[in-house]
This record gives sequence, C-alpha cells and structure tokens, in this order.
Amino acid sequence: MAEEYLGIKDAAKYLKVSISTLRRWEKKGLITPMRTAGNRRRYTVRQLDDMLGLNTQKELGAVARRGLVIGYCRVSSSGQKADLERQAEVVANYCEKQGYQFRIIKDIGSGINYKKKGLQELLRLVCEGGCSKIVVNYKDRLVRFGYE
Repeated sequence: MAEEYLGIKDAAKYLKVSISTLRRWEKKGLITPMRTAGNRRRYTVRQLDDMLGLNTQKELGAVARRGLVIGYCRVSSSGQKADLERQAEVVANYCEKQGYQFRIIKDIGSGINYKKKGLQELLRLVCEGGCSKIVVNYKDRLVRFGYE
C-alpha cells in the first residue's frame, strides 16, 4: 500500500497549526519532512499522527505524554471572525514562547452552548487524556459560566 504524502499547507491543516509552526518544529528537530527534488517539504500522514501521538495504537493519554497543549478560542458570532483570528494568534504566540507543542481549536457560538463542535472535541481530548494543558485568552472564552 502506497503511503500518502502531504505538502506543508495540507500538513499544517491536518495538524491544525500554522505553516510557520511546522517550519519552527522542523528547526527544533521535532519533525523531519522528506524533501522533493525541488526541495519542497513532504510529510506522511503517519508522521503527522506521530506528532499528535495517535500512532501508539490509539491508546488513551498518548498525546498527553507528549505534552500537547490545546489552545481554545471562541467568539459568539460569525461577525466576530476577525476577533477569533486575533485570539488564535495571541494564544499561538503564547504557546510558542512557552515552547509548547500545541494545537489551536476554534469555535463560533454562544458560551452557554456546550454542544459546539470545537468544545466537544476539547472535552473528548481532556477525557481521553489527550492534552496536558488548555490555554485560553480569557476564561469566559471556554464557557460563559462555570469555568471554576
């Protein structure tokens, strides 16, 4: 079976990180892409899953042992997408400065709606031991009430 290779843009999208984060990880030696004859980066899906800790037979806590930090960003409406991007940038910058291996999850929806796709994904990762820390810009970005 042939292995699937992704370019840097698709790999960043797969990991839900920025292209610059992938380049920084490469400089730090956290990931080593294959290079084409034209010197373009190529990543295998297995390699990307390894970055997330998902290739250890999907065992619970694999990602947490690798120290994955989740940055969670939320706005209430689609009219606030610019603010969502600013939040994501602030959280990503903080995580990078701390040296965290991280992933950003973004949500659009009310802080009292607990069925948002991103929040459900975050809760699943926490329950499975899939993250070591959650970073938010403001505590009410996670949920509106009950964050204590």
